[in-house]
Amino acid sequence: MITCIAIDDEPRALNVIKNHVSKVDFLELKESFVDPFKAISYLNEHSVDLIFLDINMPDISGFEFLKHLSTKPIFIFTTAHSEYAIQSYEVEAIDYLLKPFDFSRFLLAATKAKNKLSENDSSTVSREFLFLNTGLSKQKVLVDDILYMESDGNYVNYITKNGKLMIRASIKETLNTLPSSHFVQIHRSFIVSLRWVEKIQDNHVYISDKEIPIGNTYKSKLLKLIDQFTG
Repeated sequence: MITCIAIDDEPRALNVIKNHVSKVDFLELKESFVDPFKAISYLNEHSVDLIFLDINMPDISGFEFLKHLSTKPIFIFTTAHSEYAIQSYEVEAIDYLLKPFDFSRFLLAATKAKNKLSENDSSTVSREFLFLNTGLSKQKVLVDDILYMESDGNYVNYITKNGKLMIRASIKETLNTLPSSHFVQIHRSFIVSLRWVEKIQDNHVYISDKEIPIGNTYKSKLLKLIDQFTG
């Protein structure tokens, strides 16, 4: 099941999306928002797979909205304006639904999202190892050997059982290469492997002798994942 939310300042447009989603058996609409800032707050506390996102909104555009997300799901733009089509693909939108769109066109976009998520699952979640580009070579690392990752400017340090590797990447890019069931971002600068978390105390995660802070916007997702392992 693909979880999704819809954001549009026009209630009538949201009702169209709700109706279309109800007819697609692989979509589950978690929430809908006329206020994009409430959607940002929601996404800071909850994870979804897909966003249906209007572009022209009074206080913030769809493009600006995406810049406020710490972790960006895949997204489909919905708009009455055709002039943003090229820009939408530059920011890697899955599709661009031009209003008014019918169910057939909506289903095509939803299917594209489903296929994209299936690609992500097969290329990342099932991985047992990664080849990390260290600049001079590609280093093989077992996923189970990764303790945590820490942002360091334009680089990310992979802390493993066998030492440290410095990779040129962002935290966001790094998170997208890892199995989401076992790795979670807990701070704007840290990703941890739940396999190696020894305890959570006083807004910190402890892995080996490392004390790692938990950011307020990431805490609920961390605790939710922990509950899945202990429930």
